[in-house]
Amino acid sequence: MTGMEPIAHIHTDLPQKFGIPRNSFLAPHLQGRIVFEPEFASNAAVEGLDSFSYLWLLWRFENGTPGGTAEDIAADAKSQDRSGTNAKWSKTVRPPRLGGAERVGVFATRSPFRPNPIGLTCVKLDRVELTDDGPIIHVLGADLRDGTPIYDIKPYIPFADCHPDATGGWIEDAPWQELDVEFPQALQDMVPPAKLPGLVEVLRQDPRRAGSKHEPNRIYHLAYAGLDISFTVDETQLTVVAVNDARD
Repeated sequence: MTGMEPIAHIHTDLPQKFGIPRNSFLAPHLQGRIVFEPEFASNAAVEGLDSFSYLWLLWRFENGTPGGTAEDIAADAKSQDRSGTNAKWSKTVRPPRLGGAERVGVFATRSPFRPNPIGLTCVKLDRVELTDDGPIIHVLGADLRDGTPIYDIKPYIPFADCHPDATGGWIEDAPWQELDVEFPQALQDMVPPAKLPGLVEVLRQDPRRAGSKHEPNRIYHLAYAGLDISFTVDETQLTVVAVNDARD
């Protein structure tokens, strides 16, 4: 990304790459706040934006994935060559939609393992908040890690961006299988009401790695909105077993 600097960063409820949905439309209630860098924090720069319902975000993958831990990000600096390309890119990849078993060309997918670590996401515009320190853009369907750098924001224009006759390629032959989520009411009550719909959507998409082996007794942990969500997965059934404050 030589010669480009982030204009903003997005703040979401997902601090790690584990659990981030594979597409924004899969979790339409995930909340995000786009906060501009001081140089670009101008209310005038977003004038008219609130008349659109959807936005395109152009952003940067970190460590070849949509987000990561601090260690991942530090390692990312070593994996980028001087031209800004991703040294970890792959000519062919195993898409999660194919169960992580079949390979297709990287340019026939939205895999993060690309020559340039550029991400593109369409999010729903919730509202534009104007403050003395500049605008804050509130969005939904934010399938990005907390702190992801944003390089550009463009309005989604229906007549130009929507193509009803478009074909979906190999994806149309590989329907996505969602999980059934069992979430006891007592545990749901421990999640802020505004955060609950997005959490259920994330769990339904199966946060585990594609092709994960069947381990019904294994307890997985998802960091979400300051909480540690513990769950198990048995075939197509995900069961939430605990909700704890992530700071404990």
